Amino acid sequence: MRILLINPSSELNIEAGKYRRFVSPLPPSGLAYIGAVLEAGGFEVFIEDQFASQISNQQLLEKVKAIAPQVVGFSCLTTAMNNVGFLVGQIRKRHKDVKIILGNIHPTLFAREVLERAGADIAVRGEGEYSMLETACALRDGKPLEGIRGISFKKAGEVVQNPDRELIRDLKVLPYPAWHLFDLSLYMNFTVIGVYNQTILPVQASRGCPYRCYFCSQDKVYPVTRYRQVKDVVDEIEFLADKFGVRNFGFNDAYFPFSVKHGMEFCEELMRRGLHKKMKWITETRVDKVSLELLVKMKEAGLRLILYGFESGNQRILDLINKAATLEQAREAAAMTKKAGIFISGLFILGLPGETRQTCLDTIRFAKEIDPEIAKFNIAVPFPGSRFFEDQKEKLGGSAEYRKFSSWYDFYSAKGNLIYSPDSIGSEELRNLQRKAMFEFYLRPAKVWRHLTGGIFPLRDLLYGFYVLMDNYSRFILDRLAYGFRGAPRFFSRRR
Repeated sequence: MRILLINPSSELNIEAGKYRRFVSPLPPSGLAYIGAVLEAGGFEVFIEDQFASQISNQQLLEKVKAIAPQVVGFSCLTTAMNNVGFLVGQIRKRHKDVKIILGNIHPTLFAREVLERAGADIAVRGEGEYSMLETACALRDGKPLEGIRGISFKKAGEVVQNPDRELIRDLKVLPYPAWHLFDLSLYMNFTVIGVYNQTILPVQASRGCPYRCYFCSQDKVYPVTRYRQVKDVVDEIEFLADKFGVRNFGFNDAYFPFSVKHGMEFCEELMRRGLHKKMKWITETRVDKVSLELLVKMKEAGLRLILYGFESGNQRILDLINKAATLEQAREAAAMTKKAGIFISGLFILGLPGETRQTCLDTIRFAKEIDPEIAKFNIAVPFPGSRFFEDQKEKLGGSAEYRKFSSWYDFYSAKGNLIYSPDSIGSEELRNLQRKAMFEFYLRPAKVWRHLTGGIFPLRDLLYGFYVLMDNYSRFILDRLAYGFRGAPRFFSRRR
């Protein structure tokens, strides 16, 4: 049996506009794991990452025709659901006997909806590897679906919800992701972390997160945290180097390392095998999980950049979103990371519940104070599955808003209201605060000079980034002038 797995494109590819250059396609490790499990089960597997390749829907449908699969599976993030619905309809018209399966976070949360509205046959909920394998075996062998845990399906026009599947307790049972099924040339440029013309692949050292941040939905798929042994993780990294010639890897865990002790063990094992001499890596971690000793060791072991989820520069907001970290811890982590010689990418959110204009300004000031090499100022998005979403879902509308469930959605160019804004900050003001953050952070002379001389970005991307900033600045001024000329004196009132 042939199975085609698809990572679909979304409206984000188009609506990111001039920011599309900075939307680097991340290799979809979920599909890579599922592909590996299916191959081990004896299936012929094909994978198409439409988001990365940017092929058109027509080209994708031609590939479906050429492969002639018996099963087509889609990995469904919320932002892709409009496109998934279209593709499912087209495949159904052209290939009436093909079984269509949807998985990932959106079908996990809205299994009944995707089966009733998107026209799929089966929804895989939660951790998908073995639910998908059992489903494929049942379809191949003509067996009923009722006994397969972790799926929902249609039977005689009705949606059947099977019980949930237990989580994989020992992650060691999983084979390595099937990266040989991908076109790895699609994953060679990651502008936002300064990696160019070099393949970079993800490694997963854990599933789940013991923290429960208000805006995060990870625990809906991985409600229990499980960790792999350091040796097993480094074995996989060595495999990537030997099998695929990979010289860059990154962790797609909620955070890595999990503690100072764990980080030291990992670095020592990486160095014992000499991998630090031929591989560079990046990671995202928490500000309370590092020490100067660990950071120095991580630098020695080949780490080039850390992403920190600083989120806010206001302690009240951090407490409201259950971040379980302090501003002082963030300051200390940033200072230690710089001392160790590691680049920092700071992730910030504007417009969280409880925010005011003043707390957003606190975040902008804090970003400039700790001064990471890169700062990303997201507008708060209530991702489906998060407590944030649950608190707001009655206000969020229907599928027309799917495209906005992304931090890469072009809010600068968006017309009308944002998908969410706090009671005390309107959509227009929140957009302007995001612009203000970008202008004030990146257009400081010292910051410009550091980027020109620091070597993290090539000149062409620095120039393009400057163009984007200035384009938004000019549009901001024009918008405010137009607003003033329509009779609202706010823009000019400060000068009177």
